[in-house]
Amino acid sequence: MNREFDNLNTPKSLQFLNDSIFSRKDIFPDLHLLDGPLKPYRFSSSFDWRKMKLIVDSAAAWDAKFRVWNFMEGHKLFQKSHQTLSIDEQRRIANQRALVIFNENFYDFDDLALDSKVNSAVSSFEPSMLGKYKIPFDMFPFVLRFLGSDRIDHLIQAVDEMKIIGCFALTEIGHGSNTQSMKTTATYEQSSKSFVLNTPNFEAAKCWVGGLGKTATHAVVYAQLYTPDGQCHGLNSFVVPVRDPKNMLVYPGIIIGDLGEKVSLNGIDNGFMMFNNYKIPKDYLLSKTGDVNEAGNFVTQFKDPKKRMGVSFAALSGGRVGICEIATNYGVMAITIAIRYAASRKHFGPENSDVEYPVLEYQSQQYRLIPHLATVYALKFFSNWIGREYFDMMKKTFEGEKISPETGMEIHAISSSGKPVCGWMVRDLIQDCREACGGHGYLKCAQLGDLRNNNDPNTTYEGENNVLIQQASNFLLAVRSKGWIAFENASPLGTAAFLKDGDKILSMKWNWTKVGCAMKPEYLLTTFNWICSYMLEKTFNRVKILQQSGQSSFDVRNNSQTFHANTLAVAYGQRQVVAAFLEEIHKLSPDSAEREVLTKLLSLFAANLISTKYIGVLYESGFIASNGPNVNDLLQTGILALLTDLKNDAVSLVDSIAPPDFILNSPLGMSDGNVYKHLESYIYQTPDTFTRASWWKECVYKDFLTSKL
Repeated sequence: MNREFDNLNTPKSLQFLNDSIFSRKDIFPDLHLLDGPLKPYRFSSSFDWRKMKLIVDSAAAWDAKFRVWNFMEGHKLFQKSHQTLSIDEQRRIANQRALVIFNENFYDFDDLALDSKVNSAVSSFEPSMLGKYKIPFDMFPFVLRFLGSDRIDHLIQAVDEMKIIGCFALTEIGHGSNTQSMKTTATYEQSSKSFVLNTPNFEAAKCWVGGLGKTATHAVVYAQLYTPDGQCHGLNSFVVPVRDPKNMLVYPGIIIGDLGEKVSLNGIDNGFMMFNNYKIPKDYLLSKTGDVNEAGNFVTQFKDPKKRMGVSFAALSGGRVGICEIATNYGVMAITIAIRYAASRKHFGPENSDVEYPVLEYQSQQYRLIPHLATVYALKFFSNWIGREYFDMMKKTFEGEKISPETGMEIHAISSSGKPVCGWMVRDLIQDCREACGGHGYLKCAQLGDLRNNNDPNTTYEGENNVLIQQASNFLLAVRSKGWIAFENASPLGTAAFLKDGDKILSMKWNWTKVGCAMKPEYLLTTFNWICSYMLEKTFNRVKILQQSGQSSFDVRNNSQTFHANTLAVAYGQRQVVAAFLEEIHKLSPDSAEREVLTKLLSLFAANLISTKYIGVLYESGFIASNGPNVNDLLQTGILALLTDLKNDAVSLVDSIAPPDFILNSPLGMSDGNVYKHLESYIYQTPDTFTRASWWKECVYKDFLTSKL
């Protein structure tokens, strides 16, 4: 049914909007007027894609993203190339683009929440450019302000004036997650009032430093601080000049090298660095968490070194929150390409007929793609939620308001779970989208291979997922050790508050015997509450048994991960994705078409997760009675029914989240669906498509083989 955009009753969550936003043809193009294979799907959609667009993101968010995209589309520096550029050229262009983006200043401090939307827009065009812009001109000065004193105000001003370029040097060749064992040292020398930095061996070289390979002039370096009495005061952060900004030559006493070509993100010049008795002024210690006084003694307000380091690393925790949105962004692009291609690509049909059906009409293709479409929407609402919570916390910090330790611990825990959950889900999503597009999906111009490679580091940086996710289970176990009721005060953000009723939740049983009840989002969230409670209690008891057997704390933690703590932490993150999605649905008008389709998407997302990941847990634990209903059959029946219901809405659902064609840049996923026209144009315009190989003689002359024998 064709639903023209009208002035129907606007849901409460959208009442602040006025009609002017809908006149923006860059944000709301007339997609229903486009001729092509996607038109029938758009006309059969059950909801208005433009209303949905403003549910997924606010008008301010879309305005911020389109300001970035429109600027890039109109600037010659951002025109796409049909050739794979050399590594050096990729870095040169990424650096130029980053400087231009920074200079445009797309948002003010008062609009700090739009930072993530600008980052989303930048990363969707070229993720390397985001790293080149975000690290030196955003994260670097933020850390200087957050951890430093007025002694380094001149450096912050130099960043604002684009006179210096910053980076972060934490990880070492031999150590990443285990920061306590890092080997780089900074020894205070009282006679010169300076710190002397040293790298004992190559294992201690700072590495994977984004921007260091070729361009950074200053680095925030994390090193073990030693005072003249020989005492080590743990890892501290220092701002270190590494290159002369006037000529970009490395200062004496430092060795800097480039790590070379990577699987992706080659616009970022990752480097390594070693120090040999390199001196920096005493004032360059970032002293908010600890300082060295005139007598050469280390002084700090923190009695517990772990809390001091926690504050230091809190300045970098926004990276995990940002990765949730960046990964989701890659998922949005991949599913847009795959859905539009599936709705355009035709294969087979009724016997004895020349009619061919779009491959989206086939159940197997629907199951390959539509659950991933539901995943993208779920992750979109989750990344919006965690972004709001994080930026609200940071804004309060900047305004001088003290944030409760409980809030800090919870945002650390949920981001330590959310980042792996988002990265892993999008990893699987992109791979399935690539395969669902067949041979054409393997072409580089399809962009799916690049999206896969660009998302890959999301599973590694800001904490390797399998290590990072332990922070979430550690948080849950620590609170559980104080009793279930402790979750009431330990979870101000609400991600674990439900666990205060852990005993009551664990006494529940599956009692939904009809497909409609089994697929209801509220009941699926209840099931996730039970899964988290069960896995927490199972892991907690496992830890107690290991402790009682006399194992060390290291062995207890090591031997309680697989099948226990890891599963718990993943379920905790997934449960919050479901909860954040459901919270957004409840904000909408009960009778709106948009709420109805979003409810179906959430049901599909949660039911498919339970069916594919947790059905064994539900049976082995007794949550599902042995003589009860066949729960997996209920879920699978419901899933198949939702595939049929959502098939005609799939194109409009991607229309509601897709970036413009200029950004998507895939002949398989353009908004008009004319795949073959765009593919022909791309292939014909690619250099060397019709040229003879320069080595053509080696193909046909026997003399070549003879000469080589």
